[in-house]
Amino acid sequence: MEIIHKENYQTSAWTGGVTRQVCILPQEGSRLEDRNFDVRVSSAVINTPESTFSDFAGFTRHILCLQGNITLCVDGQTVNLSNNNLFTFDGAANVTSHNSPGAVDLNVIHKKGIRVHAHVTQGENHFSAVGRMLVFAIGAETRVNSVELGQHDAAWVHGDVHINGHVLCVEI
Repeated sequence: MEIIHKENYQTSAWTGGVTRQVCILPQEGSRLEDRNFDVRVSSAVINTPESTFSDFAGFTRHILCLQGNITLCVDGQTVNLSNNNLFTFDGAANVTSHNSPGAVDLNVIHKKGIRVHAHVTQGENHFSAVGRMLVFAIGAETRVNSVELGQHDAAWVHGDVHINGHVLCVEI
């Protein structure tokens, strides 16, 4: 198991706040700006009451709200985000958001055609014969294979995995 502490996430400023990149795959040579990645997991602190999402044509996006309130308008459809359910949409969609000050989201973006299964789980869960999975601790009390994760930390796992807590699992 490889643990990634939130303090070690790569951060970058954008017009509406700060983004913390949890991971980008492949690790070597992938850049958000070049759109040459297969999978990216990130979290953004949103400091503006409204924001417009970047165009990610050719990608699928999954998003949830970690803190505060975020309401999306996706091609005319209004969606209130929560930390219990991922909302999935096409990366080419026209998306704006209305946000409470300091709202925090969690994003999974993957190239179409790349097999990614992202899902939120709570409580005690066991996964067998996992190939490769990122576990992101949504809740404050999370254990992965008996190792405690801090809130908003992540861990790469494989094989038999036992999780206790509120997490986002991204199987790749």
